[in-house]
Amino acid sequence: MADALIGPLVGRLQELALSQARALVAVNKDIRRLRDKLMFLQAFLREADAKRHLFSDEITRVWLQQTRDAVFDAEDAVDHYYLQVDMSRYPWWARPSMRYVATFTTQVSMRHKLSAKVKDINSRLEDIIENKDKYRMEDTNKKSELTWKASTSISYAHRKLDDLVPPHIPIHDDNRKKLENAILPPTEEEDEYHHHPVLISVVGKSGVGKTTLVRDVYDKIDKKIFIVHAMESFAPYLTATNIQRQIVQKLREGGNNFTRSDVNKAFDEKIRGQKYLLVIDGEVSSTDWKDILLSLKVGAKGSRIVHITPHKPEEPPIGYLHVIINLESLGQETAVQLFHKRLIHIEVQDGISHDRHQDIHNITEGLPLGIALLSGLLQTKEFPCEWTNVFDYLKSKQSKRIHRILSVCFDDLPHELKCCFLYFAALPANIKIEARILVCLWMAEGFLRPRGGKTMEKVGYIYLNELIARNLVKPVHMDEEDKSSVGSIFVTIQNKVHEFLQFEAQEASFVEVHSGDDIPTLTSARRLSLQNSTDKYAVLASSLPKLRSIFSHFEQDPKDPREDQTYLCCSPQLRKISKWKRNKDIKSHIQGLLHRSEFLRVINLQGIEIGKRLPDEIGNVVHVQYLGITSCSLEEIPGSIGSLTSLQTLDVRETSVRELPLSFWTIKTLRHVFGGFLKFPKRIGRLKHLQTLDSVQLDTLDQDLVGTLGEMIHLEYLRVGNSSGGNVVALSKALDKLENLRTLIIKGENIPSSLFTSYTHRRLKFIVLDGKLDLPSNLNGGFFLPNLITLSLASTSISQEFIDRLAQLPFLATFSLYSNSYKDDNIAFSPDGFRCLKKLMIDVEKIKRFEANNALPKLEELDIHSQYIEYYHVFKENVDHKKTIVVDLMKIL
Repeated sequence: MADALIGPLVGRLQELALSQARALVAVNKDIRRLRDKLMFLQAFLREADAKRHLFSDEITRVWLQQTRDAVFDAEDAVDHYYLQVDMSRYPWWARPSMRYVATFTTQVSMRHKLSAKVKDINSRLEDIIENKDKYRMEDTNKKSELTWKASTSISYAHRKLDDLVPPHIPIHDDNRKKLENAILPPTEEEDEYHHHPVLISVVGKSGVGKTTLVRDVYDKIDKKIFIVHAMESFAPYLTATNIQRQIVQKLREGGNNFTRSDVNKAFDEKIRGQKYLLVIDGEVSSTDWKDILLSLKVGAKGSRIVHITPHKPEEPPIGYLHVIINLESLGQETAVQLFHKRLIHIEVQDGISHDRHQDIHNITEGLPLGIALLSGLLQTKEFPCEWTNVFDYLKSKQSKRIHRILSVCFDDLPHELKCCFLYFAALPANIKIEARILVCLWMAEGFLRPRGGKTMEKVGYIYLNELIARNLVKPVHMDEEDKSSVGSIFVTIQNKVHEFLQFEAQEASFVEVHSGDDIPTLTSARRLSLQNSTDKYAVLASSLPKLRSIFSHFEQDPKDPREDQTYLCCSPQLRKISKWKRNKDIKSHIQGLLHRSEFLRVINLQGIEIGKRLPDEIGNVVHVQYLGITSCSLEEIPGSIGSLTSLQTLDVRETSVRELPLSFWTIKTLRHVFGGFLKFPKRIGRLKHLQTLDSVQLDTLDQDLVGTLGEMIHLEYLRVGNSSGGNVVALSKALDKLENLRTLIIKGENIPSSLFTSYTHRRLKFIVLDGKLDLPSNLNGGFFLPNLITLSLASTSISQEFIDRLAQLPFLATFSLYSNSYKDDNIAFSPDGFRCLKKLMIDVEKIKRFEANNALPKLEELDIHSQYIEYYHVFKENVDHKKTIVVDLMKIL
């Protein structure tokens, strides 16, 4: 993993040489020598990467370890220098004098120390390079002439995401029908189990397509059959309470701060007496599974539970009807057909010989995962010559078949993408990851650099699209009703891919994962991922002086404050003392982490209880570029956060933080802010780099929004709440200055209608409005939103005239009308209107009639809900043809 180790450091050395050129006159020569040596070693390590999967060589392994240690020491020296000269740790009034002292100190003491360290590292690297020649490592590595070299360019840099994802391809037809039959019609056997739901287990080895099959059936089932329905994926071996909590969050808005009793109560309220369909995707312990089944007994007859698991399921308790659907690998003919269908960028079917059909099946084992990986790899190669090289290389490898495909797919990645892909190893398996958060993490780690006139974020999305196009990363289906996800992309990786990445990360010392009962030796850990939910605080007591990044990804602990399972045998006084002591210990652990781990760049803690207030020591970790504290009871951020002058991203969602100190809003490097309707300040600094503000609350519209919100000229994503019914002119003027907006979400009493007519909003793609639109009595002229793709309205009280204006938007593909969004009884779509509309949702109580006359040529899905009746139709045959549709909801009734 040459680029994961050396790539970011080379960039930092270049920055150090340029930014501190005057202060480091005598050291600059040594820094340049260090940079040049690292660039040479980077090139050699790239060659070594291509060969490490072919043979095990002890000399090479020792050489790599020595190189890694020297690179780490160089990184420590650079970071320590930056820490010593950083001015943000001092009050603003003391910085001029301290800058003078620091400059003097740097010229004498710091320059001497840095020079000595850099010279020592240069000397060590010279010895390492000599050892490479001395032990003739190139000759040793020539045991096999057949090696694999990484791609030199990104194949899909200019493609849209929709063009990278292959169309849906059904698989396992027989088992699909069996699953549909098990879910939909009641069986004769079901009568004797009427008080229990039917349990359906979908079983098969990793990569066989279990989740894909269930998702396909789930999406196509008429949800009106089931009053309550949800499909959720879970990290391995979550507790029953956390699984229930995640399902409750899916079924209703909010629920982030549930106690255990609240979870059980809310879960019971949602399903009691209701016919439900729940899909649970993930491994669950036997005890927790029995607890889940016990809590689900209260549903109505006809309810279904689908469990997706790689292992043979245990028999449920007596009284349950259990249907097992076992998925097997695909046969050769079916595997080849699937392979051809996944080649969405090239046409080669006629050129593939019958011999290759056998190779495709043997290499992939008939697993849909293997077929996806192989097709993703081959689409980046020229046919037929480079294809032959791929097949010959894969056939020559002796490792397990899926592992060898993964190895080649990984080795084939352009070097700059490898560390980005390896980053998934630091996250738990089987979870959805928000793409914009992933890109922010990559950016904070130094994996992304602006290039070709593109920002770091744009480069990050290009890298992510490449991983998606190669079928290494998969975009996740998100419910359209989830307004918080509008304009966002979620991704995941398959469990087998995750296992491979964790192995690679361990080999490269890329990240330490704490997932078992034992606490590993972590004094040299540079990235630490906490994935052991049963003992998630113990590691924080360790000394972590080299740590750069720390992650946790737990569901919020839903403990009832009225009980403590550990001390139930104790008196109330002792339980209270024990709880106080535990909370004090946790707080001291966090304080120790912030004090001892001074090189931290990434803090991403989900579900770690750190108390009501973030410790003041947060101001000590001045290198931090990403700070995420989510899914906990945090309420207050201290003013010392203003010392984090390199901070790019703050995430405090799913906490009780509602206001940030003024010092935070003066950090010039801020690029992305995520929170739960944070109070918008009356004064801010020059936030010229801010791109995401999700989300803020405007307590009054009388404040100078033009001088605050309006100055965030690079904002692309804005979610804002307006609790005041006052003047909307201030908000309208501020929005008119934000020409780079792509996503706009507004919830409040008054929403300016000018955003539909202003020429400054030409880049908007996603709009979600929940509140009264400030409409003029007459709508003059058309709407100017030439790139709008998705529009969702609620409580807007628009008229038919407004609909007629929307009909002219050229690229509107998804249009949703929710409660009180439309004030008339009938709604009509005029001829030649809505030329690109694919999905139309109308959920308005008093709507009586829907009519489309020679319109909606691209419409695929129509979903109407009213107080009278529901209507749902999927258009399969008439796609790309204008339609005449009349739905009289009163007549149907």
